[in-house]
Amino acid sequence: MRTVAGAVFDGGHKALEWRSSPLLSSREMTSRLRLRASVALGCCLAGAAAVPSFAEPFAAGVPQSFVFAVSQRSVETPITVFYYKPRNATADSRVLFAVHGVERDAARARDNWIAAAEQHGVIVLAPQFDESRFPSRLFQMGGMAQPDPADWTFQVIESLFDKVRSDEGLAATQYDLFGHSAGGQFVHRHMIMMDRPRVRMAVAANAGSYTFAQYAESPDGPKFPWGLDEQHVSTQALQERFTRQLVVLLGEADVKTSGELPRSPQAMAQGATRLERGQNFCEAARRQALALQAELQWRCLTVPGVGHDSARMSRAAVEILFPGR
Repeated sequence: MRTVAGAVFDGGHKALEWRSSPLLSSREMTSRLRLRASVALGCCLAGAAAVPSFAEPFAAGVPQSFVFAVSQRSVETPITVFYYKPRNATADSRVLFAVHGVERDAARARDNWIAAAEQHGVIVLAPQFDESRFPSRLFQMGGMAQPDPADWTFQVIESLFDKVRSDEGLAATQYDLFGHSAGGQFVHRHMIMMDRPRVRMAVAANAGSYTFAQYAESPDGPKFPWGLDEQHVSTQALQERFTRQLVVLLGEADVKTSGELPRSPQAMAQGATRLERGQNFCEAARRQALALQAELQWRCLTVPGVGHDSARMSRAAVEILFPGR
């Protein structure tokens, strides 16, 4: 794709030509969540009769959904997952999680990736984090205020990956992750906070607010969860986080200050627009990596002429996640 422009920031303030960085493998993590098929729970949901059991094989070439239940904090929660399995899927197919925005439309998040799924043989999974059970502290913030990481919403992705990989007989040991808007908030925090996520590459697009990957420089600096403290992410851990494959993807025209733009004092301190906030997030990461003398693999890319548009940002992310395939 020739319409995406951006830079890779190294530890020496230079802006390098946009290029692919060497990918780093992650050790597999044993999920502490209990996950099981939930046909009975699914039948209790509106329209559940049309939702196939999780135990059934995925239907190929047809947009579908299933229901599974996840247990956290001794509470069992059914989650609808919209998926697309391409006709050319094999045991070697990659897995992509597409995380919806504040509109909570997981079907749309999946549909944005159907063409790419068919072209690249990728299985797309889009979990539905409804607002009643996953308010912003559990969705955009990923539940990371919970003291036990096993209770974070980020863990749903890991557990779902385990189940789908097992049921579909997939060889994949890593997954790709994309989120737009509120989903971009979820994705970048997933990459900063999770200890050993099995993410090959993540794209956080047009996020409305960020957890800056820097420690407070003064008593009035950004406090967790808007910034970092060593209680949650040590300096040693942050150096490892900086080596992960995270792309912050920004629409060049995403500069509107109306609508669903987060307006808390902490979010407004990050910038006036989503574009400005994303740029400031990237610059803060560059400065913190330089202070730690750490390698920074994160990339900050802009998409010319595109605003707050999940479909167009998804298309721009295809070339980043699946270049030359």
